[in-house]
Amino acid sequence: MVESDAVSVPAEGIAEAGKLAAVVDFIAHKQRREDGPSARYYLTTADGTDRVELTEELFDVLKRAAEGLRQGQSVSLLRRDQEITTQQAADLLGLSRPTVVKLIDAGELEANVPGSVRRKLRLTDVVAYRDQLHIERSDFIADSSYEYQDVSEAESAETLSEIRQERRKLLR
Repeated sequence: MVESDAVSVPAEGIAEAGKLAAVVDFIAHKQRREDGPSARYYLTTADGTDRVELTEELFDVLKRAAEGLRQGQSVSLLRRDQEITTQQAADLLGLSRPTVVKLIDAGELEANVPGSVRRKLRLTDVVAYRDQLHIERSDFIADSSYEYQDVSEAESAETLSEIRQERRKLLR
């Protein structure tokens, strides 16, 4: 999904081309000297009091934007939700891939099919589903702990077996 709040910087709006060229030259020089696993970049305030380390991905975005602007091009940034496969979703949820497919078919997880075969899920949807599962499981444990505090071990095992059977029916 592409967000509608795209940011564009037209090349003709950049008045200080010399500063932009200095930024691109600085990046190129630093990469030649420090490229590799130890290369780290920071965003720092003008007075140097605050700084934050840039991720490799964000550094790459800034580098490409600076290079494009230096070449007189307009630069646009679009936000897009990250998509993952059913196997990646299964790994994240701690489930099997067929179970994730059943959850999609049951409407519990939303997925789209960009081609004719493979389903794609939005990472934010999968994380939200995982968080909701965690809440539901925690609530269930808390409720059942209180509700069944006087129940024997045999009765607990029987109830757990019934719950598992019901869950399997829902996923079929």
